[in-house]
Amino acid sequence: MANSERTNDRSARWDDPRFRSGGPEGAATVRDVICAGMYRACSTWQYTVAAHLVERYRDGKRLGYLSGEEYTLRRGESTANAHAPMAIGSAGGRSGWTVFKSHDGDRFFARAMASGQARVLYAYRDVRDVIFSLMHKRGLTFEQLLRQGMIQQILWNDRFWTRRSGVLIQKYEDLIADPVTGVLQIARHLEIPIEAYEASQIAVEYSADSNRARIENLQKTLRESGVDLNDASNQQICDPTTLLHWNHLRPRTETWRDLATPSQRRLLESYFGDWLAARGYARDDSAHTERPTWQSRLGELRDIAQGWTACRLHAATLSYPRQARLAKRLLGRGDAHNAGAVNWQESAGERSDRSIASR
Repeated sequence: MANSERTNDRSARWDDPRFRSGGPEGAATVRDVICAGMYRACSTWQYTVAAHLVERYRDGKRLGYLSGEEYTLRRGESTANAHAPMAIGSAGGRSGWTVFKSHDGDRFFARAMASGQARVLYAYRDVRDVIFSLMHKRGLTFEQLLRQGMIQQILWNDRFWTRRSGVLIQKYEDLIADPVTGVLQIARHLEIPIEAYEASQIAVEYSADSNRARIENLQKTLRESGVDLNDASNQQICDPTTLLHWNHLRPRTETWRDLATPSQRRLLESYFGDWLAARGYARDDSAHTERPTWQSRLGELRDIAQGWTACRLHAATLSYPRQARLAKRLLGRGDAHNAGAVNWQESAGERSDRSIASR
């Protein structure tokens, strides 16, 4: 895939030309690292690895989750003209590196990338597993995700990020199989010189087992604090440093093939068949073996139409945030993409939580 960097050679050195990357003006102008991976596709792992590297080697800081509008406002710039070139180093005199996570592409991010201010990490995964992982994490049904526009948003985001330069594109399955190479790719995309032994140490520090221990510790803290983890309103509580949610890893090993109904298989193949084939994933040959009734097909079309409306309304929020928020209030609609996530923080025995955008 264009703009991706791949190798299985763990001994490759920093000066290996295979790892040369960057925007038009190189690392001297880059100040912001956007971890914009697909939902449930190792984007949080990319965030923790990038934050580790930038904090250690660039004296930078992690910012958590930011929307494009929040990012631009944090830089001290106006959001009125998001198409104008972004001024380098204009954020109130800020010159340090930052790392933050986001998912939805918008014109604010496009402007930062075009100006050489930002570099992006993107990861993708079999979209069918993304959807069923999202269902688990958010406690929603397939039909609810569809009506909220989340399924449509996955494709929209993928097109946005993968069609731009200065983006490191990594495959979820590759990161799971060989995280050391994944760390090396991220470091070299950020032009931070590390050797394979350090990449191996970082991979261990943020391995599935290490993150599972972090998640179990967060779960214990929440339960001891009286948080009901069966309450749907608490589904999105996360650790403020790693952005790991208490339910980030699924305890079960079922894939979409074990869980999808015939109608869901048909819809997934219709939406994502070409995308899957282009990225080397097997298409679902069984998706069209069962003919739906006209009543079920009518219900599907209604959910699809509602989902596209929600997705387009969300896109309008990204492009014209003030106007879209006003329209939502007038229509009595919330934003399902940005509901219910909170950072969990403990300071001197006192709990404080801050609402942030949903991941």
